Amino acid sequence: MNNKNKKEDKTHYLPIFMSIGLSIGVAIGAATNNMPIFMSIGLAIGVGLGAALDGQKKKKDKEE
Repeated sequence: MNNKNKKEDKTHYLPIFMSIGLSIGVAIGAATNNMPIFMSIGLAIGVGLGAALDGQKKKKDKEE
């Protein structure tokens, strides 16, 4: 059976890097006893990296 409407499974980097950044931020925040600042910094770095990688992938897919 051939399914023409099947969506391709594409990797989205934003949620992956958000969770990684948040985890690293929480770990550093717990170690330095300054949880809110490092949690925010880790989340911001994760969102930035994830959005950048998603943008690169979207640009690459558009060119093909």
